[in-house]
Amino acid sequence: MSWFPIVNQKNAAPMQASASDITSCFHNEKETLFRLAFLITGDEAQAQASVINAYELTLQGKTPFRDWLFEWAKSATVRSAIRTQLDEIRRCESAYKDSYYDDPEYRSQQTDQQRMAESIWRLDPGLVISELDLFARSILVLRGVVHASARDCAVQLNVSHQSVLAAQCRISAWLSTMCENQQPELACQVVRQCP
Repeated sequence: MSWFPIVNQKNAAPMQASASDITSCFHNEKETLFRLAFLITGDEAQAQASVINAYELTLQGKTPFRDWLFEWAKSATVRSAIRTQLDEIRRCESAYKDSYYDDPEYRSQQTDQQRMAESIWRLDPGLVISELDLFARSILVLRGVVHASARDCAVQLNVSHQSVLAAQCRISAWLSTMCENQQPELACQVVRQCP
């Protein structure tokens, strides 16, 4: 009796992504990956370099599963973009360190991941970059696209959990403002429930 079924590997398609799968993914999704890196870096050259770096690291590293390749590419691109800006991201954290309050009403205004993800794809990246600082944009992308928890964001950026929560509240307030004032045509698309 076996605990695990025996799988016949001869006829099964390889589960790991090949080099050509990786190249195709990065080529086919280059605009999406560039957008994510650009939202973090705010600079086209750095964003492009981040995508290229993520591609090269993916080719050289442990090959991801084929079914997860696009998620892997997004995550690798975001990590690469964050790495290029990490010192500046940490400097921006100081604006959030004392702005978090353990007030239930304040906490209830935290932005959920779905709402963040929708804003990443629907709003003009130039507007996001001009309105949110590097720290908040990094949290926006990590939470909305990579689906990192607030604690994961704090660990990846090496910042305090409270600062991440404060940035989420800042993002929520900004999205609410966009919903009410600046982008009324996007209200239903970007923000399903304005607080």
